[in-house]
Amino acid sequence: MVGSVARIARVVMLVGSVLLVGSVAACAGPTDGSDASRTLVVSAAASLAEPFGGLAADLEAQRPGLDVQVNLGSSATLAAQIVDGAPAGVFASAAEAPMDRVAERAVDPRPFATDDLVLAVPAGNPGRVAVTADLVRPELRIGLCATGVPCGDYARNALQDAGVTPSVDTEEPDAGSLLAKVRLGELDVAVLYRTQVRSAGPEVELVELSPSSDIRAVYLIATLRSPDGSPPSDDARAFVDLVLGPGSATLRDAGYGAP
Repeated sequence: MVGSVARIARVVMLVGSVLLVGSVAACAGPTDGSDASRTLVVSAAASLAEPFGGLAADLEAQRPGLDVQVNLGSSATLAAQIVDGAPAGVFASAAEAPMDRVAERAVDPRPFATDDLVLAVPAGNPGRVAVTADLVRPELRIGLCATGVPCGDYARNALQDAGVTPSVDTEEPDAGSLLAKVRLGELDVAVLYRTQVRSAGPEVELVELSPSSDIRAVYLIATLRSPDGSPPSDDARAFVDLVLGPGSATLRDAGYGAP
C-alpha cells in the first residue's frame, strides 16, 4: 500500500460541470479485459479521501490502462450530480439517503464501513475545548457541515442527544472543507468523523464527545449504471469488489469500523 501522501495525491477533485461534459464511454471503459486506456470515476464522500486514494492506486496497478479518478464531495452533492447524469461508475455514500436518491442507477448498494464522531480542534486546542458542553461557549468559533450533508446531520443528531445547541459560525458543504478550516485555525472546534481527525496529522487534535454518542456514520457503496441505462463496467465492479474484499483491511487500518 502506498503512503498517505501518495494516497492523497492520487485523489482527483472533479468539478460537477466537468463531470457532466465528460464522456460516458470513457467512464465505462471496455469490458473485455483489454489494456486499452480508460477512466473510472468513483464519486465518494469527502471523508473517504485517504483510503480511497490508496485503493484507486491499487486497482490501477491490478488493471493496466485504467485511470481511477476519485471525485470527492458531500454525498448529497455527489448524488445530485449522478441524478443529473454525471458519468460516474461507482458511488460511495456516507449515509443511506444520498444512495436512495440514485436508486435508478445504483446496483446492489452494500454497507462497507462505519465511523463515529469526535470534536476536532486545531493543534494546541487554543479554545480549551474539553467536553461537548463547551460548544455553548459564545467565544468559540464553531463549525459543522451543512444541514442535509451527512456529516452535518450526524453531528446535529449527536449534539441533540447531548442536549447541546451551539451557535454555529460556519456550515461547510462537506467534511473535507470543514476539516481544512480546523487545520488552518479558522475554527476553534468542529464535529467531524474520527477517521478524518486521525489522518489529519499534527495540525488537528481530537477531543472525545462527552458524553459519548451512539450516532454512527454508515458508508454504502454501489456500482452505477450509465446515464443511458447500460450496465456497470467491469472496472467499476472490480473497484467495489476491492472495497468489499481485500480493501476492507485498508479501511480498518484507517480506523473505520466494520459495517
